[in-house]
Amino acid sequence: MKISKKYRGMIFSCLAAVFISVPIAFFMVLINYGFKPGFLMAFLKSSLVGTAISVPLANIFIPLAERIVNKVVEE
Repeated sequence: MKISKKYRGMIFSCLAAVFISVPIAFFMVLINYGFKPGFLMAFLKSSLVGTAISVPLANIFIPLAERIVNKVVEE
């Protein structure tokens, strides 16, 4: 099953947000909490919150960043 081309930007932004926020959540929990009982639950909570915040922000700021780059970079 393929998704329509018009959703490409939104799907890209969402995937980028997840691929960035989940590893960041892992390392932040590891640094601040360590591998001890409760790590997995803290990581899952942090990942969910990070993803919930980063997906809307990515959908706003990735297209904005792309427009800015297109204006300042020569073709």
